[in-house]
Amino acid sequence: MLISLLCLAGCSTGCGFIQGWQMDYGRPAAQFMAQDVATLAEPYIGKKITVQGVVEGRDFTDPDDAVLILEHGIFCHFGKFARMAQAYADGETGWVDGFLVQCKPGKIVIRPALGRDPTAHFAPLRPTP
Repeated sequence: MLISLLCLAGCSTGCGFIQGWQMDYGRPAAQFMAQDVATLAEPYIGKKITVQGVVEGRDFTDPDDAVLILEHGIFCHFGKFARMAQAYADGETGWVDGFLVQCKPGKIVIRPALGRDPTAHFAPLRPTP
């Protein structure tokens, strides 16, 4: 009975629990340089990815959704982690982990997103010549 209740509780929390666990402990399905996301990342929609790119700005107009903006129209939604997004300066190279939600040239959305350790392993997929 207890196991059934735990399974039911796990199912009712849905993707939130699983996605949160994957953000903290899961490995990215793929890693990309910012300039390659629009052309290579579409098969990874719904999966955790890592992106390396230059910070172009931040948007804090919604206090519950801090957004870090990387080059090539990549919008990384940090949610309530505004201080994490504030830690990046314009022109700085940053690494971001998160779930790819949308992948169109000029409008790439990663939500939720978190900053990544720049010394962590990074092996981006590259376009074939």
